[in-house]
Amino acid sequence: MNLTFISDTHSLHDRLPAIDAGDVLIHCGDFTGRGTLDDTLNFAEFMAAQPFTHKIVIAGNHDWCFEDKRRKIAEYILKEYGLIYLNDSGIEIDGVKFWGSPIQPEFCDWAFNRERGADIRQHWDKIPADTDVLITHGPASGILDLCTHGERVGCEDLLHAIQRIKPRIHASGHIHEGYGKKKVGKTLFINACLLDERYQVRNPPIVVKL
Repeated sequence: MNLTFISDTHSLHDRLPAIDAGDVLIHCGDFTGRGTLDDTLNFAEFMAAQPFTHKIVIAGNHDWCFEDKRRKIAEYILKEYGLIYLNDSGIEIDGVKFWGSPIQPEFCDWAFNRERGADIRQHWDKIPADTDVLITHGPASGILDLCTHGERVGCEDLLHAIQRIKPRIHASGHIHEGYGKKKVGKTLFINACLLDERYQVRNPPIVVKL
């Protein structure tokens, strides 16, 4: 199974180079710029046109319409275009178990913010122990989470959950400067941000074969 990871396209997906075909295309959140339904529809059309058998999406902190009163409409748009939307939920594809969550530690005044500690931990406690591919918008603490100003902003409780579950892959985005991949123990960590910290299309999708 070929997995292709992208993240943080912020409504600039029309500027991306063509994405090579694969089995599963995964977007790790922040696919809109301002979290509008129009942005969501435009993104859904883009994703539907990609040459993949399955397409998995989670929301990010910019994707406001997936957390406010427009949530049902936003989710309906993705479903109508054949996309799999995960929100503290999972799906199994050809024996591979995926789990996705848009939640991140409090970060300015954005969508899907949760306080560190018990508030955010309740979301990570929902992750099944047999998860193969974990998708969250924000990174784990200390791994692909370094900002340009020198602060690491990943979630410690998420890291503890990953250490307990040991998924084969943990994919995230959110911190544009953290793009890349890193193997720690049994888990391959991926930060799939395609835009750099100046919101310029800079990085290619990350492709992994399971």
